[in-house]
Amino acid sequence: MTRTRILWIVWVLGTLIVAALFANKLFFAGNRTAVLPGQTAGAHHQIEVSCDTCHTSGPFASAKKIKKDINKTCVTCHKEELAAADDSHPLKKFTNPRMASYWEKVDGRFCTTCHAEHQPEITSEAMVTLHGDFCVACHSEGDQDIRKDRASHADLTFDTCASSGCHNYHDNRALYEDFLVKHAGAPWVAASPVHPTEALAHSYTPVSADQIETYLASIDAPADVVPAPAPAVDLNEITHDWAASSHAAADVNCSGCHAPEAETQAEIDEQWTDIVTEATCASCHKDQMRSFSTGKHGMRRHPKIAKPRSAKDALKFLGVKKPSKELQAEVAKYLNDPTNPGVMTPDEALIHLNPEAAHDSLTCATCHTPHRQDTQRAAVEACTTCHVDDHTRAYFDSPHYDLWQAELAGDLPAGSGVTCATCHMPKSESRDKVVTDHNQTATLRPNEKMIRPVCQACHSLGFAIDALADDALIQNNFSGQPSAHIPSIDWALDRVEPPTQGANQ
Repeated sequence: MTRTRILWIVWVLGTLIVAALFANKLFFAGNRTAVLPGQTAGAHHQIEVSCDTCHTSGPFASAKKIKKDINKTCVTCHKEELAAADDSHPLKKFTNPRMASYWEKVDGRFCTTCHAEHQPEITSEAMVTLHGDFCVACHSEGDQDIRKDRASHADLTFDTCASSGCHNYHDNRALYEDFLVKHAGAPWVAASPVHPTEALAHSYTPVSADQIETYLASIDAPADVVPAPAPAVDLNEITHDWAASSHAAADVNCSGCHAPEAETQAEIDEQWTDIVTEATCASCHKDQMRSFSTGKHGMRRHPKIAKPRSAKDALKFLGVKKPSKELQAEVAKYLNDPTNPGVMTPDEALIHLNPEAAHDSLTCATCHTPHRQDTQRAAVEACTTCHVDDHTRAYFDSPHYDLWQAELAGDLPAGSGVTCATCHMPKSESRDKVVTDHNQTATLRPNEKMIRPVCQACHSLGFAIDALADDALIQNNFSGQPSAHIPSIDWALDRVEPPTQGANQ
């Protein structure tokens, strides 16, 4: 046998071995992050060990089906956000056959056309992997030629379409023409700037001393309970904090969290635990937990995150229809898929955060004092424990902070102050209740999402558009006036008649 033939045989065998190891990782067993084709984008790095969250197709599915399945999972996780935005470019807009001529340019039927995963070298803000002038594909020809249709756009280039205050591909709730015209000409700040839902949330009636005594008398904790760690906890302080909270007023006693399955005092004494899980919080605070799981802080709790591969499913795929439990257990050991950590910690973030908080788990109790009704801590202090960027640090020297301090001092009415939560976790009314959106990224990508639920409570639309387009003003936490003017409202006024009162809100 010649040397050349031996080398070919070695090369072929080596290739087959490497391919077998790759296929085993990818389709059968173990940690698949070793075969990632490229870094995951944005917050997806939190769930990159759960490949099946996005890749739901079978091992030998066609490229067409794989593409379709991946795009379906995008919508599955982001459907609430897209629905809230009244998506300006929904998939249904592009599925009509008359749009076929555009599919080869920018195929709007698929999320991955603009948001391709595992391509860090071309990934920009909001996980966009197309060049910024992609609007040219549809809006530069015939009746869709925006430069001919609008004189204001004649000399603009297409890489300016997504400039802050102009257009966003999905979310234009505060930027469409009728809305711009309706809210033109307002003063930059309202005469009495108060955020209405913040005012409702802060205007609860304090618990009276008599009520506190009544609640304290009803405590159902075991008589000998000593919260852990015992030396650092004042049980008397805890019970008084609880008695002055909305939990006590709602008849949520100690056992409601520390022994939730117990019904009698004997069962409470037997089942009591000092450790309260998030599942217990979520049993009452479903809306809050649901929105929390859609943001970066809590996305590992999202119900659509894939679990480790099923031994039973693997055996069925291999033709074993009714595998025994013993066989399933052995196959599960072989699969040995890693699982996502249950919670996010600051040291895993892709941005710089406070090193002293690096290993703090992001749970309900991270921001909320368990026994005390302390929304002030959750609104600012909890945020600044981890976030140390310029925008966050500048908050304490900003007009927004001064307003909040004046509200706390009683010099301004409830809802006058502006906290981190005011802008990044806005409140809304739902079924006669004030609900906080716990998805802290909901108003950030793009930041114009903040205009309607937050900024316009106190500021004019024009001021908000200009301010959110000013990077320097954002960094100093809006201490000053915008340095530039975005002409969106001016252009809209040249084209559209002011709508009647109540139209196109």
